[in-house]
Amino acid sequence: MSTHAAPFLGQPNAKLMLLGTFHFQDAGLDWYKPQFSFDIFSERRQQEVTEVVELLVAFQPTRIAVESRAEHQEELDRSYRAYLRWEFQLPGNEVYQLGFRLAKRLGHEKVYCVDVWDRHYEPQVDLEAYAREHGQEHLLSQWSPRFQKLYEHEDGLKTQLTLREILLRANLEEHILKGHGHYLVNWFKVGVGNEYPGVDWVTGWYNRNLRIFANLQRITEAPDEKILLIIGAGHLPILRHCVLASPEYHLVEVKEYLRFCDRG
Repeated sequence: MSTHAAPFLGQPNAKLMLLGTFHFQDAGLDWYKPQFSFDIFSERRQQEVTEVVELLVAFQPTRIAVESRAEHQEELDRSYRAYLRWEFQLPGNEVYQLGFRLAKRLGHEKVYCVDVWDRHYEPQVDLEAYAREHGQEHLLSQWSPRFQKLYEHEDGLKTQLTLREILLRANLEEHILKGHGHYLVNWFKVGVGNEYPGVDWVTGWYNRNLRIFANLQRITEAPDEKILLIIGAGHLPILRHCVLASPEYHLVEVKEYLRFCDRG
């Protein structure tokens, strides 16, 4: 089984698996707006969800964390308890379709919310106004057409691939790194002299992911824990870096489990 990082100073490490995914029911909050429909409630997709859940069972996570804000934990707890009593119809979001279904399959009593709002540099700068004032309007969208084309291509694959194949592709390292490049161009480059408003703006994204990692640390109570995080694939570059650098965790590659369907 493929894991990363050796035990630190001979101490055992908790295992942490990051499952990056697209949003099954997109809320339109991200820069790219999906162009291709994905009906998670269709018979075909429901069978594929079951397939993915069964593959992830092999990891035997002791805790499942999801991209839901920590302040919503009580609400998620109520929904999950109702689901265990067959009194809650699962929405289409991956929090429920993957997180709840896998947790129930494993007999877990709880699903953990670890998402959190970011914190930006203050005072925040109006980047569009700043760019216009300093003749940098071209930077705001310099790379956008290329990333738009990349995201459209990946989006279109949802109509051709199974859910397992989509998730396997999203969690390959080359795709993780390529997608992160969008945060290092366009708005990021806005600034002159000793002013870095674009960089300061992007630090909010890093801050959010560092806080998510801190929440993962908070729910890890023992070195023999096996944590599974289900989260938007865009979070993976920073979170993977944190897990790989941490002396407290092994990173377990999800691809090793999503390929298990060929075990026979």
